[in-house]
Amino acid sequence: MNGAPDSNDGPVLTVVVPVYNEEQALPLAREELNKLLQGFGRTYEVLVTDNGSTDGTEKIMQDITRQDPQWKYVRLSRNFGYQNSITAGMTLARGQAIVVIDVDLQDPPEMIADFLKHWDEGYEIVYGVRSRRTGEPAWRIAITMWAMRAIRWLSDHPMPAHSGDFRLISRRVRDAFIQLPESNRYVRGMIHWLGFKQLGIPYVRRGRQFGQEGRLVGGTGFIAGLVSVMANAVFGFSLKPLRLFSAFGALVLLFTLALVPVQIVLLMFGKHAPPGFMTLLFLLLLNLSVISLSAGLLGEYLGRTYAEVKRRPLWLVDYTLNLAENQKPTVTPPGQAQPPV
Repeated sequence: MNGAPDSNDGPVLTVVVPVYNEEQALPLAREELNKLLQGFGRTYEVLVTDNGSTDGTEKIMQDITRQDPQWKYVRLSRNFGYQNSITAGMTLARGQAIVVIDVDLQDPPEMIADFLKHWDEGYEIVYGVRSRRTGEPAWRIAITMWAMRAIRWLSDHPMPAHSGDFRLISRRVRDAFIQLPESNRYVRGMIHWLGFKQLGIPYVRRGRQFGQEGRLVGGTGFIAGLVSVMANAVFGFSLKPLRLFSAFGALVLLFTLALVPVQIVLLMFGKHAPPGFMTLLFLLLLNLSVISLSAGLLGEYLGRTYAEVKRRPLWLVDYTLNLAENQKPTVTPPGQAQPPV
């Protein structure tokens, strides 16, 4: 009923790899992941979710799936965004443990061994914490770090600092995750919100070897993509922006009330406040800007509520390769994955 396959006969591990126009990175990723996963001595599958790539990614994955049955391919009908792409992969995964990793391998795949070790110890969510980033421009790192701190400060629910989407979750966590139907998704926040036994492991994030450094998965420009991530995180997990405006309004009201006795005292002594047209104009414009900003903020929350009410599917599948019959998408409740078109 929740769209997840009956995975009792599935592998121990599923590695979900979201891609968009990654024809350069895929061959190396396949080589490194196969070498690593085969050394674990556990059954596994690699599930690639393609956000409607327009380069040679589709052809490469068709060749890979013909040669290697452990590699699965899910091509979405269009670009539904990175967050929905990894949601699709986790939903269709059959593994008892599910790892999400980007195809560019900036997150070191060898850490999957550490994830599995802690999973064996009873942790149900094991995530990477970026202690340092290399191979990226300093300005980009600084902006990203500031954005992550801002998200953490604004969130109503505690968020680990500097964590990303590189993580392992148990099947039980996956089953709980796919019950969350919201359209505007911040997956790492949703996973941490679920609770369960969690552990963060620090690591050094490497620079991207292929593709464009300044772009996020899904073809979104870096700045625009970061703003989108922040918006989903803040508006999806926090009422602090509204509370901050309420607090600001209360302070302005107190300041205004404090001016009343001052004006009365001035009148009692026959004095008048000095005329100031520019001061009055400035205050009026400031008031207008604050009202406009607060109205826009409220509109953002209302707009997202409207998007949730529509309950459109998070993603649609064009076709799949190498998926088991019980793994293929089925009809599910609104707001979750839908059958192939």
